[in-house]
Amino acid sequence: MIRVVTADPHTMAQLGYAAALDADPELDLVGQAGHAAPARQLVARQRPDVVLLDLDLPGVDGLGLGALLRADLPHVGLVLVGPPDDRLLLRALRQRFSGYLARTAGVESVRGAIHRAALAPTNFAAPDFDATATQRLAPAALSPRETQVLRHLYVGANNAAIADSMRLTESTVRTYLARVYDKLGVHSRAEALAAATEHGLL
Repeated sequence: MIRVVTADPHTMAQLGYAAALDADPELDLVGQAGHAAPARQLVARQRPDVVLLDLDLPGVDGLGLGALLRADLPHVGLVLVGPPDDRLLLRALRQRFSGYLARTAGVESVRGAIHRAALAPTNFAAPDFDATATQRLAPAALSPRETQVLRHLYVGANNAAIADSMRLTESTVRTYLARVYDKLGVHSRAEALAAATEHGLL
């Protein structure tokens, strides 16, 4: 049996998960939560094989809670559920989720994602991981200035230091950073550095 916990703030979604899992004799729904804190406690208590996390979970979003759970339980299957969005899918990939599932996915896709996550929790899979998403793995080329800003980030410089070194205003530095984030498909400095390292940009 694959033990499953679902964390979703919507009652109808929780009912849908319960019905979908009940129809599969290999899946055992051992708990449901609608908020990040009780979800983490539930996972710690039940030690499931797979956890489905909605992106919009209150308290800590699905990505954040997934990072905490991955630190607590390195071999648990983690599936992030959210809108059909390649950027979110790639963030889930980079944050070591087992998979990404669109909220519009059918029952068979939900069950399939759970089975895959239980079988190979460290191998990312997503039904919608198509050519569009694959193309996004290769970031758009950074301009020389954007690359320079990225290298300053790598050595730990803050915006003021970057502006001073490059003889720019801090506002211009923020603009360059926004472009770098957009091209790499990330939302923070740490993610930018991880993605840049992954693609050999540093």
